[in-house]
Amino acid sequence: MFTSTTTQHNKTRNTFWMLASFASLMMILGGMTLCLAKETRLVLPNAAQPLLKTAAQPDQLHGDSDSPAAPLMGQSRKVEQPPDLIQVAVRPNALRPASTVPVRNEITTPSQLPAAAPVAQPHESDPEKLQLRISSRYQDPKMLSLLNSTNMRQMTSLFLEVSQSIDARHVSPTSYEVRTAAALNGLMLALDNPEFLAVAGARGNDANLQQATDSVRKFRDQLELQPARSAEEAMGVMQWVATTLNQQLGIRQEIVALEFINATLDSLDKYSSLMPNKVGNAPSAQANVSTAGLEERIVGVGIEMKKHDNGALIMGTVEESSASEAGLKRGDVLTQIGSQSLTGMSLNQIAELITGPAGTTVDIQIDRTGQKYGATLERRSVYVSSVAGAQIVDPTRKVGYVKLKQFSESSAEDLEKAMWKLYNSGMNSLVIDLRGNPGGLLTESIQVSDLFLPSGVIVSTKGRNASDNTTETAKRAKTWNLPLVVLVDENSASASEIFAAAIQDNGRGVVVGRHSYGKGTVQTHFPLTTVSGILKLTTAKFYAPSGREMAGAGVTPDYLVKNANEETATTLAEDNDLKQAIEVVQTGLPQQMAKAAGQGKKLSVQPASPQAYEELAAPTSER
Repeated sequence: MFTSTTTQHNKTRNTFWMLASFASLMMILGGMTLCLAKETRLVLPNAAQPLLKTAAQPDQLHGDSDSPAAPLMGQSRKVEQPPDLIQVAVRPNALRPASTVPVRNEITTPSQLPAAAPVAQPHESDPEKLQLRISSRYQDPKMLSLLNSTNMRQMTSLFLEVSQSIDARHVSPTSYEVRTAAALNGLMLALDNPEFLAVAGARGNDANLQQATDSVRKFRDQLELQPARSAEEAMGVMQWVATTLNQQLGIRQEIVALEFINATLDSLDKYSSLMPNKVGNAPSAQANVSTAGLEERIVGVGIEMKKHDNGALIMGTVEESSASEAGLKRGDVLTQIGSQSLTGMSLNQIAELITGPAGTTVDIQIDRTGQKYGATLERRSVYVSSVAGAQIVDPTRKVGYVKLKQFSESSAEDLEKAMWKLYNSGMNSLVIDLRGNPGGLLTESIQVSDLFLPSGVIVSTKGRNASDNTTETAKRAKTWNLPLVVLVDENSASASEIFAAAIQDNGRGVVVGRHSYGKGTVQTHFPLTTVSGILKLTTAKFYAPSGREMAGAGVTPDYLVKNANEETATTLAEDNDLKQAIEVVQTGLPQQMAKAAGQGKKLSVQPASPQAYEELAAPTSER
């Protein structure tokens, strides 16, 4: 009896996946149980700290220690996070009960929306940048904590949970065929990554490594004929490759599965990711979860920093923190923690060294214009406001200034408090500094915009689900009618771009600086149930009030400042961006725009001849 081609194809396919599933079952039964990692709470300092001590004071100095030995099977690469992952201001994250963190949007929006469902921003495909991501992952204490507290059975459940969430909520999910191929490609990159191999405990020589890579490549090529078409079939691929690499290189099956999951998320877009907590393996419904650096009450030493060749460049300190009281300031380079040199370390590694329980201390060393200083900082609970530096920067014209570092839960409230203080000091116009602001909460960007807009659209979002399609408009009964200038730069992203575009498109103020980042997508945080952590997925794109898509476009300033010197300027008086903003205030343009907005009109920004008006809806009351 002859068998039809279709029937034979299905039998072959079923046999293939049955064998893969059998291999997976054997692997799960043989999986090892790993010890749970102790919960670590990230922290910031106590008061009564001594002022910085110079290098001549031996009680605060430590000799430079040697850098950690290079991992087996290759030289350790110098690791820096790829641009789309960099946090300009990095500080330890506080932990809070998951019950207080529901599924939330991280802003992550014109009257006219596109008819078709949006497509997410392209995923990262540059092998070098992907290698940097892999290196960063396996130097991240939270990712390592997840790895060391999770067995293969849990990794399998995690993969299924992640897959189901992608299918249900991602703005434009790829097929399982595409995800599986990307995951296998990611694993082949990982087999050429020293940080991954060191954590994985790989054994053997270069020939063994090449043989294992060839096995993964051959299996990937076979899958082109029998691709995975469901979560279960993709899980079978993950389990097969985990077993194979364990047998050939002695690599732990759990790390193969973890990288398979991470590489799957990398294939979606630049922002979707797994965000584990360093709290063992309890489900998020009972465990503590991180809120992506948006906490306002944290424990630590109060340093905001970004990567530097010699360690970390201090970008600022938190008010009333031990770092502030010890005299640390912007421009200092953090070079040593305890006896450990920070040269070549990632920001995650540096933050981990600073972290500790409240009431404990940490010894640090900094370099300030060639002079070394040491200090002992106490970690303590500190309120970290997203609003900083409020002051009158031009006493003659009464120009106020405030920096908004991110959009966190109290940004609108704290900003208005700062504005009232400036207003009571005689402020006549305001400069809001969004440079380096990486974004934050969608809700807060809307509320901050609503402080200034008497009417009009603030932002619109569009995703696959009805809940992702929104249009937010100005609703506040009373708004501030101060002349307004907004500073942006290439690191102003996400929620920052929503606010800047809302002010610009509604003719409410002038934007000064450089072209913004152009993120343009909304990420939603989904608490995980399999392990302690969050799955961050891109669920929508946002659009400016004019209707233009923000993803990849960003905000173009009305006044471009090319000779930026924010990082080198020691005072605001030397800041070229702020100088330009004050000059714009002097032209009277922001005043004209504020007046027009209050009259229901829009004044277009034309620096040479700013006189064109467009009628808008009737205004609400003003302050």
